[in-house]
Amino acid sequence: MPEPFVRLYNPQRDFDSCIRIFKATIDKAIDHEPARTIGSYIWCRPYLLLSPETCFVLDDGSGEAVGYIIGTASTTHFASRWKSDFVPTVPRDVVSPVGAETAGNEDELGREWMRKAVYDADCSMLIGSNTLMEEYPAHLHIDILPQYTGREYGQKMMAAFLEKMEELGAKGVHLGMVRWNHGARRFYERLGFQLCGKVLDGGESGEVGRTGDAICLLKKL
Repeated sequence: MPEPFVRLYNPQRDFDSCIRIFKATIDKAIDHEPARTIGSYIWCRPYLLLSPETCFVLDDGSGEAVGYIIGTASTTHFASRWKSDFVPTVPRDVVSPVGAETAGNEDELGREWMRKAVYDADCSMLIGSNTLMEEYPAHLHIDILPQYTGREYGQKMMAAFLEKMEELGAKGVHLGMVRWNHGARRFYERLGFQLCGKVLDGGESGEVGRTGDAICLLKKL
């Protein structure tokens, strides 16, 4: 069997594979349609289309992507490009703008907050916190098919991504994750990520580093 390895994302052959990986690894809370597809317009497609040079895949050794790590060295610049370049390409019949006339129940429409996130370029829990964004300007998403987890490929993908972030001048990186995914949190903490020590939701949760069901982890580079 060929040995999987990490390589740069190739837009010509990896896009569809990355969308499949995203849908196969999505959190169970939104693992239904249309939320699954709408989610891809928040946590996957914008990165592949706007910043392919900062995206990496885990190649199974035969050319097929079986995992990815995607992100950006400058969240602020990325959010601006999301609004100017990505939002105009979003098909309204797939992700209807909030407030648009639609038919059907919530499951058919997708959660309103997800649809709003697509059009607002809500790509980071640190948007609105200038000090934290300055310290941790990069952010990422990482997903690997289940049969390739627990084999140190995640660490190799993270190493490639963080090296790229340092090359681009980022002095810190952050990520958001669902707070109940304890296995993922242990993985990130082993790699040096720590829970954000600042209040991010105005005190609504009574916890630091949390907004709704998500928590924010940080790492200095």
